[in-house]
Amino acid sequence: MAKSIIEGLEKYFLQCDMLKDGCLRVDFMGEKPVEYSIEVLPCDPVIKKYVNGDTIRQYLFAFGSREYYSQERLQNIENSAFYERFSDWVEEQNKSGNLPELPEGKEAQGIYVVSSGYLFGESKTSARYQIQLRLEYYKEA
Repeated sequence: MAKSIIEGLEKYFLQCDMLKDGCLRVDFMGEKPVEYSIEVLPCDPVIKKYVNGDTIRQYLFAFGSREYYSQERLQNIENSAFYERFSDWVEEQNKSGNLPELPEGKEAQGIYVVSSGYLFGESKTSARYQIQLRLEYYKEA
């Protein structure tokens, strides 16, 4: 069982076979490709509150990567195409019920893609891309 939501997300994304040999980090991304990061985004966590105090909540986050980048269009097309495939992977995992393991008293209901993958910043040799996602989960009072 995960000790935190972010730990559950990390373990979940480590199952994705599309991640190249790059490392997966939390709230940090280095300057050299290929690296991946999960970063928490601000949001109102409570979606619905029940009379007994139980809640349906959301956890908004970005999944980002540092990729090779240049004027070569094929490289940049591949970078963008990764996020199309990654989005499909998330949707397939959601459909099949393969969701992150969360701490006791919390149960994942689904992971949803909030934005398409997009270029977030670049240098001459690398670029940061990211996609925004939302974990919806049930929390006992």
